Amino acid sequence: MILILDDHPLARKGMEAVIQMLRPQEKISQAGSVREAIRCMEENDIEMAFIDVNLKGESGFDFLEWLVKKNSDSKKFFITSSSSRADFSYARKLGVDAFVLKDAFIDEIMYGMKVVERGGKFYSPALVEAMNQISEEEQLIDRLTHREMEVLSLIGRGFGNGTISQHLFITEGTTKKHVTSILNKLEMKSRMEAMLFANRNSQLLRCNGYGNSEGED
Repeated sequence: MILILDDHPLARKGMEAVIQMLRPQEKISQAGSVREAIRCMEENDIEMAFIDVNLKGESGFDFLEWLVKKNSDSKKFFITSSSSRADFSYARKLGVDAFVLKDAFIDEIMYGMKVVERGGKFYSPALVEAMNQISEEEQLIDRLTHREMEVLSLIGRGFGNGTISQHLFITEGTTKKHVTSILNKLEMKSRMEAMLFANRNSQLLRCNGYGNSEGED
């Protein structure tokens, strides 16, 4: 069975039509929210999940992160209107099998499905080209984990370790470890350098809401 997660019914129908061109007998389940998608995963054996990034009031990354935590072996196929390089980079960090733009030709989507079915990875050529043109600072940011990006964003706002710990609901010791890791990965010697770096790249750090999420480490 294949799952389609998209908050627009028309988009889900369109995606279903494309899938059935390649797999006419495939059973397809649709979900309009992360909660519905999770329920579908728990109740069915989902071979592949098509996931949109921008959902009403939530993000496809919420679902992708849930799949990763559950160690799901379902194939993860992002198909989205978002051409954000940060979205693309984070999706790859989470092990997404495909990342295709919604305005791609049907042939590209179908080819991506075939590649994923064979165990490969497929990313829209336009996104790959854009990633190859990123700046040195963006390449440094790409080294960071999701949590480290959150911590860096808060460092950029001038927060101390205690405030960061309270904001992210983690211990101060854990925050200190994250700060040390950030400085090492960014090849920096001081917190001030990291703060200036975060301010220069604040738009990139904010695009996925880094520094605003709450939860366990």
